[in-house]
Amino acid sequence: MPSINASEVVNSARLNRFHYLLVFWCSFIMLFDGYDLVIYGSVLPHVMSQWSLSPGEAGALGASSMVGMMFGAVTLGTQADRFGRRRVILFCVALFSVAALANAFATGPTSFSICRFLTGAGLGGVVPNLVTILKEMSPGSCRNRLINLMLSFFAVGGLLSGVAGVYLIPVFGWHSPFYIAGLSLLALPLLYKTLPESVAYLLHRNRQAEVAAILHRVNPEHRLAGDVTYVLARSELSDAGQTSISALFGNGRTLSTLMLWLGFGMCMLMVYGLNTWLPKLMSNGGYPLGSSIVFLVVMNVGSLIGTLISGVMADRWGCKKTLVLFFALAAASISLLGIRPDTTTLYALLLVAGGSTVGCLSVVHTLAADLYPTQVRSTGVSMAAAVGRCGAVAGPLLGGFLLSLSLPFEHNFVIFAVPGVIAVFAVLLVAHQRSEQRVGHPKPQQSL
Repeated sequence: MPSINASEVVNSARLNRFHYLLVFWCSFIMLFDGYDLVIYGSVLPHVMSQWSLSPGEAGALGASSMVGMMFGAVTLGTQADRFGRRRVILFCVALFSVAALANAFATGPTSFSICRFLTGAGLGGVVPNLVTILKEMSPGSCRNRLINLMLSFFAVGGLLSGVAGVYLIPVFGWHSPFYIAGLSLLALPLLYKTLPESVAYLLHRNRQAEVAAILHRVNPEHRLAGDVTYVLARSELSDAGQTSISALFGNGRTLSTLMLWLGFGMCMLMVYGLNTWLPKLMSNGGYPLGSSIVFLVVMNVGSLIGTLISGVMADRWGCKKTLVLFFALAAASISLLGIRPDTTTLYALLLVAGGSTVGCLSVVHTLAADLYPTQVRSTGVSMAAAVGRCGAVAGPLLGGFLLSLSLPFEHNFVIFAVPGVIAVFAVLLVAHQRSEQRVGHPKPQQSL
């Protein structure tokens, strides 16, 4: 029976309704990821006042969602290679939606922290699998752009959380933004009905009939002539026989994996540290609290723009070159926030800081997906995200620690810029990976 490389069928497809629907759902979930995480920065000053929290306690409270994300990435995200991308995504959406809504009913720091932890667990498990399923189901000519388009909705969610903080909290109290966070529950029935499973996962389970049906939707121009067997390229099977974790360090990937984790961590430290503490830091620097929340909105506008730009650049230049440039821009723009520039320059720096940090966050996910073969890809991206969450945990804690030291205003931002410099060198040490498919140049078919 002849065999066909399923990866080539996916890779040569033209964008169609299937891809648009998949990107829509992944982007919808990412929007709530950004909203649920960034909203803490808007409610932080109000929570600190109502519960009389010290900066250290507030930082620990903010870190609870990051600890949850790390836990979720390890325990939930890595299970997708075993149970399927679709099942894990659906479960995680249900978990973070219920937990985020429950935050509105928190009566003190303990219950608030538990809800934030569970919200983070759901988000930590879902994001690596959104990247993985798009990586495995998108045409090769626009894969990075689709992934980054999806990841850009993190910034859209962050922007909406800032708007909610500006307009809802003064009228309805700090609980009100969390009611909006629960709206993602309403989408679960449609998500259950329409979200596909990835072809790569189905092939590893030898579910040929389902593979054929999905490939027809992915690439309607693909026509069968008799019975065939769909297979993966040999490069996708290169780590067979290794456990998922050990495969992350196989085939000379040890240094690349470690440096990827370091770059991931530094990126998340900047993203979540700034999104948590920017309003409070600016308020302590003499800016009105209302204006300080607007600064958060401006930074997330920059995040949206930067993520879209980084996706185009990653397709043209590659992930490594794009990350080096964006990490350098992040370090420079964040450090310059402390010089108290005029309003126009301040807004420009915030746009660059938001665009470069979250732009890095989207591309580093893509770099992780490029580094590993399909049977360990969810594990690889999830483990990178899990270890990177150490930086996400450190960000809120670092902001609280700096605030407790009462350092000069500009020193706070210089310290937050250092991770960008470290990340530049980490990314440079990640080895270049060969593309698994090349558009327009089919590889010889390999049988299982």
